[in-house]
Amino acid sequence: MQSPLFQNVAIQTTERFSLQNPQILRVALDQRGMPEVLARKGAMVAFTGGVQFDGYLNSPGEMRAAQYGAEFMQLMRCYGNGVVYLANQAQYIHLVTLDNDGLIVDDDTVLALDPSLMWAPVALEAQQRIAGPGNNALQIHGTGMIALTTPGTPLVMKVTPQAEVFVDADAAVAWTAGLTTRMEAQTNAQGVWRRRGQTGEGWMLSFIGEGWVMVQCTEVNPPDTIQHGGGALGMGGDGYRANTWGGPGGPHGPVNYPPPGAQPHYPPQGPYQR
Repeated sequence: MQSPLFQNVAIQTTERFSLQNPQILRVALDQRGMPEVLARKGAMVAFTGGVQFDGYLNSPGEMRAAQYGAEFMQLMRCYGNGVVYLANQAQYIHLVTLDNDGLIVDDDTVLALDPSLMWAPVALEAQQRIAGPGNNALQIHGTGMIALTTPGTPLVMKVTPQAEVFVDADAAVAWTAGLTTRMEAQTNAQGVWRRRGQTGEGWMLSFIGEGWVMVQCTEVNPPDTIQHGGGALGMGGDGYRANTWGGPGGPHGPVNYPPPGAQPHYPPQGPYQR
């Protein structure tokens, strides 16, 4: 049998993290050395050898924090002796080596990481939820490898004390942990219902300090532009009079949620403790 497909056979390397191609990550597991890797749930596309998969459970503190809006990675454990191949929606994969330093990322961009790394949620200065990292991001720090994904080839920009960098908040992927971030929007009171007037641009993240920022080549759709049968925020052509949320006396009848007889759910009280 002959075909150009056979140019894509599995590579052979002694590296723990390596790219089979720009969209498939190869991770070697050695029972005597590094037998485990943490990966995005459902990201395995193939494996060889004696590799097993198990769920990764967040700590009680993390689960309590998640009820208050903190975001955490949805992970699985891959362990054993063999090679596992990981991918996510044919996105491009980028390997980053941390050497006792840190990186702040959107949790949706993480494909795999060494279990020796540590992470914690960090809050961004934002007055409304944005796409991408939203109001929260993850700070990953320590020594080890991490694989990030982006749709297409990203742009990496250097930040210096003399050169502040501005990035569309819906396109920010990752940045050096030591950078100071600030949310900005050139929107006045008259233009609050429009994203930056008629330009279609909205919230920006400004980065100050010394480090790097990774920007993906597409913007995640922010929540305030999701269409619900008309305009943003569920408004139709006649504004609130034609919104798709319903409401007493509205054109779509009363709201039937929560269902009759449903018991309200209240999150537990108390500070976030990990």
